[in-house]
Amino acid sequence: MWQALAGYAVRGPVQGALLSFSTLLLALIFPPLVVVSNALVALIWLRLGPQKGLISVAVALLAGTFIASFSGNPVFPAALMLSFWLPVVLMAYLLRRTVSLNLALLAGAALALVGVLVTYLVIDDPAQSWQSMVQQIRAQTEAASAGTAINSSNEAANARVEAWLANAGTWMTGFSAATQFLVAASSLLLARVWQARMFNPGGLQKEFHALRFGLAAGAVGLFIVAASVFIENQMLTNLAIVVIVVFAFQGLAVLHAITAKLKMHVLVLVGIYAFLIMLAPDSVKVLGMLGLADTWVDFRSRVRVNKSDSQDI
Repeated sequence: MWQALAGYAVRGPVQGALLSFSTLLLALIFPPLVVVSNALVALIWLRLGPQKGLISVAVALLAGTFIASFSGNPVFPAALMLSFWLPVVLMAYLLRRTVSLNLALLAGAALALVGVLVTYLVIDDPAQSWQSMVQQIRAQTEAASAGTAINSSNEAANARVEAWLANAGTWMTGFSAATQFLVAASSLLLARVWQARMFNPGGLQKEFHALRFGLAAGAVGLFIVAASVFIENQMLTNLAIVVIVVFAFQGLAVLHAITAKLKMHVLVLVGIYAFLIMLAPDSVKVLGMLGLADTWVDFRSRVRVNKSDSQDI
């Protein structure tokens, strides 16, 4: 189904605009569709080029503004679309120009890190701003659930939630930036999956297995993470959150490449993903540290097998 939609989207900028805008509207009901909408935009830029990509985005913006004009708030849809699409457009443009997945993802990472820095430069106390928002949402939730019975057996869980809510503001800036990067990066990879299946079977696998951000990015990432550990500073903590999520992609690439080199069955990889999901969010930290360590250790090069016996995963 999704492959068919991707094939329709690359027929032209208008078709692509129609699908990307429609899926973004549906994402208001089912949020994961944001990734599909972003991926369709990225695919148009990857396959049709920047000129038709700009036409597609412009058509979608005009359509969204026109429809929203009947509700009295024509600016909101345009702002919503740009906030989701601009990062993935930048990454797709760089990927098309450089044919380097490393550089494309690093550009998205740099954008997320700059977003954290700008937030702390523009807002006096981002943590307090986020905490106020969290408390408002909490108050609305409690009001909506008034009268609901509380199970005493969940007291420990409730205590953990209370502790989480009390400190949410201190890391929400980094969490928000990391989430935006995660959505953009996942969308770009999904677009490359569609593109590879239609025009270059097996191409994405080689790119992803070789994903490695390099020593310079690794050094910067390690410095930020180490500084956040030894220096008590909210901005460093939020920057470190972004770094860990970025290098988690390199950690995933290491797992994919090694399982492929060792000729493991695809179900092994499925099991690894299931295990990582069960351990989330701690698994993200593990993957991030694995990715950072791989910058210097290069785990993939240490696995030696006969190429003729390798199996694609």
